Amino acid sequence: MLPRLPNNRASLEALCAMPIRRVILAFLTWRMRLIPARPRVVTLWSGGVTPAQFQAARAKLRPLLEKVVTGRDLTPHLSDYVKTAGIVLPGARAMERREDIDTVLIRHGLHHFHSGVAGPGNPKGRSGNLVFAEVLEGEFRIVAIADHHAFKRSSPQQLRLFEICQSYIARGVPPGQGFMANPVMSSGHPAMLVVFADRCETEILRLDPLLDDPAFIDNLYNGQPIIRDGQPVARPVDPSLAWYFNDLTLGILDRRTLVFFCIFPFFAR
Repeated sequence: MLPRLPNNRASLEALCAMPIRRVILAFLTWRMRLIPARPRVVTLWSGGVTPAQFQAARAKLRPLLEKVVTGRDLTPHLSDYVKTAGIVLPGARAMERREDIDTVLIRHGLHHFHSGVAGPGNPKGRSGNLVFAEVLEGEFRIVAIADHHAFKRSSPQQLRLFEICQSYIARGVPPGQGFMANPVMSSGHPAMLVVFADRCETEILRLDPLLDDPAFIDNLYNGQPIIRDGQPVARPVDPSLAWYFNDLTLGILDRRTLVFFCIFPFFAR
């Protein structure tokens, strides 16, 4: 499931040779960039977007916002690298390196969306405003609206966006009180994600030898009633267990019954 650059046999072999925690870290860093499709209410954060600014851009933002409200897939409005650069491995072009990390999302907790409309001369719909938003379970909170200069180093737009992001992160902190905003490791990954990946690896190594143990499987199915469509799901005679991530939640999937046994939830959304 993890898209990689370059997409060839050598990169696949490099990925398979990595420690479990490194693969998990790459997978979760990529998976965090994707947005579960569900209806959300659009709101504005007044510290970054004024009503006048929103109204001026509203017509151009309409294609994006209509998808947000109706719960449609927002992936077409994300960076194209989301589809190809889940992890960048040796052999990728220089311009593709580090494209597997969304710095704004990791450091500030904000997704950025392209609001352009596909058409002649713009087949991918990549022009237009960028919308920076915190995406919650039922809310799409717009924190800033900018153009593509927001990603140009030291440009006025980038400096403005940085100030808005810092203000947004500190919005609930009393004046004069210190805090640490989303600590990031030297690899560029969030500290909490690194710790979570390490913990997942430890649990996988502990439980993996038990996945063929009938007593362990019995405990999985007998731990609590499993109901689907009003009927109990029985333990299969020959289960097929595999480690699986359901969004950002690690667990064990029985591919025979499609029952997912949650091990570790990751509360990032």
